[in-house]
Amino acid sequence: MVAAPGMEDPKAKVWIPKGRPIPFHDGPTNDQLMAMVMALTVEVSILRERLDTHERVSEAKGGFGTADVEAYNADDEALAYRTGFRNRIMHKVFRTLRAEMARLEADTEEDYDEIMKEFDAA
Repeated sequence: MVAAPGMEDPKAKVWIPKGRPIPFHDGPTNDQLMAMVMALTVEVSILRERLDTHERVSEAKGGFGTADVEAYNADDEALAYRTGFRNRIMHKVFRTLRAEMARLEADTEEDYDEIMKEFDAA
C-alpha cells in the first residue's frame, strides 16, 4: 500500500492498495444497483447536512428548532413541491436502469443517443 499524494500528516493519510483491484461486483446488474445506492447515499447525506444547518441557524437566531420541525404538518403547496422533488430524485436514482433499457432497446447508436438526451432533458 502507498499513501495518497499530498497527505503530510500520518493520521490523515489515505492508503491506496497497489496492484490490480479485486473485482467488487459480479456483473452489470450489481454495478447498476451500486450506482443507485450511491446516488441515494449522496442525496440523503446532502439533505441531512442541509437540514442540520437550517435547524442550527434557526435555533441560534431565535427561530424554530428540531421540535418545531417534528411537529410541522405540510400544506398542499408543500406536498406538491415535495412530490416534484421526489420525482426528480427517483429520475436520478433510476437513471442507470433506464439507460440500460434504452441501450438494449436501441437499434442503432444514434437511437440510443437520442433516448439518453431525452432522459437528461427531463
